[in-house]
Amino acid sequence: MSRLFPVIILTTLIVFLFIFGGCTVQTGDDGQGGARNERFSPGIPYPARVDHVIDGDTLRIALLDGSQETVRILGIDTPELKPGENDPDTFEGITDPWFLSSWGEVASSTLYREVEGREVVVTIDRAAGERDQYGRLLAYLQTADGTDIGELLISRGLARVYTAESFTRKERYLTAQEVAMRQRTGLWSGIAPSPSGSNGVFIVSVHYDAAGDDRINLTDEYIILKNGGSITIILTGWQIRDSDGFVYTFPEATIGPGAELTLHTGNGIADSTNLSMGSTVPVLDNDNDIVTLYDTSGTEVFRFSWG
Repeated sequence: MSRLFPVIILTTLIVFLFIFGGCTVQTGDDGQGGARNERFSPGIPYPARVDHVIDGDTLRIALLDGSQETVRILGIDTPELKPGENDPDTFEGITDPWFLSSWGEVASSTLYREVEGREVVVTIDRAAGERDQYGRLLAYLQTADGTDIGELLISRGLARVYTAESFTRKERYLTAQEVAMRQRTGLWSGIAPSPSGSNGVFIVSVHYDAAGDDRINLTDEYIILKNGGSITIILTGWQIRDSDGFVYTFPEATIGPGAELTLHTGNGIADSTNLSMGSTVPVLDNDNDIVTLYDTSGTEVFRFSWG
C-alpha cells in the first residue's frame, strides 16, 4: 500500500490539473486561425483607430485600452505589392504577377484613403477564429458610416473572396465578387491601372447596368474615375467617348490626388465628387462596350471595356 498510495496521489493531481487547467481555454476556440488566448468576443464591435495601412488587406489599429493589433481583413485577399509574392493561380484568369502588383497598389491606396487615421470598428467572426497563422487579428472592418471595407474592396475589383476561410459573410462577399467580375471592374477588367507619377487618372469601374429600367434610372448608369497620382488634375476639356460614337466633354472640373469622381449618364447630380453627362437616354451598352478617356490634346489616357 505504501507503494500504491503515491501513485494514487499523482494520478489524482494530474486529473485535477487537466480538469481545472482546461478552464483557461476560451469558448469558440475551434483551433482555427492560430488563436490560443482569445481576448475578443465574436460578434461584438470593438471601436479602434487606424494607425497604419500596411497593404490592401492588412493594417495596424489602436484599441480604446491603448493596445495595438495587426489586423488582416477577414474574408478577402488583395494582390501583393511585390510582383514576386503574387501567386499566378490566386486570381481567376490572371497570371501576370506584375499586373497583380499594380492593382495591389491601388487596393493599398484605396484602403489608406478610406481608413488611415480614422475611427473604425472591428468585429470577430466565431466561424473564422480570432487569429490567422501569423498571429494577426482576423476581423471585419467597418467605417463610422457603416461601410464594410472588405465588401467595398471586393465590389471595386480590388480584392477576391478568400474562400479558404470560414466566415458568415462569405455568400454576400461572393455575390459582390460575381458582380465585379461580370462588370469587369478593377483588376477583373484585364487593364492595368494608370501608373502613379504620370497624369494619374484612370477609370476604376463602369456601372453600365442600372437597377431596373436603364431608360428611367439614368443616374445609376455611371463611370468612376480616380486620380492615382500625386497632383490635382484639371479635367476641363477632357473627353469620355464610347464605341458607339457618344462623346462627353468635361466642363470645368478637377480631381485631387487619391480622389474619385463619378460621372452619371443622366441629369441632376453635380458636386465635388459627381458630374452628370446630361443624356436623356442610356449611353453604356449592357452587353459590350468600350469607354475611353482622352485628355485635352486628344491623347488616349485610359480605356475600359466589357462584354
